[in-house]
Amino acid sequence: MKSLIKRKTGGQEIPETLHEPGPCLNCGTHLWPNDMFCPKCGQKRLEHEDMSIRHLFQDSFLDYFHFDSKFFRTIIPLVTKPGWLTVEFMNGKRRSFVEPFKLFLVISVIYFILLPFSGESVSEQDAGKKPAPSSAVDIKQNHTHFSFNGLMVNDAAIDSMRNEIDSTGLKQYVEKHFKKESGWTKLFVRQALKIMISTGQSFTTVLEHTASKLIFLLIPVLALLLKLFYIRDKRLYYEHLIFSLHIHSFFFLLLILCLLAGFFIHISTWIIVLVFLVYTLLALKRYYRQSTGKTLAKIFLISVSYLIIALPIFMIVLMAVAVMTY
Repeated sequence: MKSLIKRKTGGQEIPETLHEPGPCLNCGTHLWPNDMFCPKCGQKRLEHEDMSIRHLFQDSFLDYFHFDSKFFRTIIPLVTKPGWLTVEFMNGKRRSFVEPFKLFLVISVIYFILLPFSGESVSEQDAGKKPAPSSAVDIKQNHTHFSFNGLMVNDAAIDSMRNEIDSTGLKQYVEKHFKKESGWTKLFVRQALKIMISTGQSFTTVLEHTASKLIFLLIPVLALLLKLFYIRDKRLYYEHLIFSLHIHSFFFLLLILCLLAGFFIHISTWIIVLVFLVYTLLALKRYYRQSTGKTLAKIFLISVSYLIIALPIFMIVLMAVAVMTY
């Protein structure tokens, strides 16, 4: 296909490439000589230089670094300016940053990729120690041990659990070792043990994976709570949803940082919760523009409501995962 290129000296108009009229190679729409892009599908007209190896790699790298720079341009204010991204997005500045839902997906996918590498091993010496006589969570030497009424629940005990459950049955096993616990606790333990036996995962890994899946369901829940507690602002549910996406994106990013830091030091769960609550407080103040006192009261009420809704949903998700894996 022959093309005419009008070349002009520097300082003048940009060169214009003319093509023969014909159909778009992608969708068949008729293109005129001065059409460089298809007006229907947007595909660029194919030229000789488009079929070079240099052009192939150049386009790929440009697209990658464009997203890369946009992603980091979004991450920095997400961490350093709580609530600022939501303000900018609702003010119409949407092309400069990664879209809220895409941002959440990218960060959550990175977290799930890193999660399997964060498993905590339990040494034989630790596994042989006598557990606490009551329900407890012990964190020592970067190893997490969950115990219920003297029964240690960790990856070192999975084989013995499996053997006893195979001989007596899961329900009888739970009734024997957790007879003083409430019905909800027994139900919770049964589902967790099903997943542990089927997948060979530790109890902590089961909790991490289930809680991570739960967050996807709680994004619209948090948006609904924000709608209720800030009902006088007369904001659309859509605005609260964008805020919720940014908040949960930061939460997953915080988990990623903790996973990476976990290779060197142990970070308490309470520190993670405290950092997230402080971040949420600052984000609420920036976006909804209310006093510190009102924001503190609302974040307390929202947190309590969030947990009340999250716990039953957590049980449902845990049961669903148990059914699919056992």
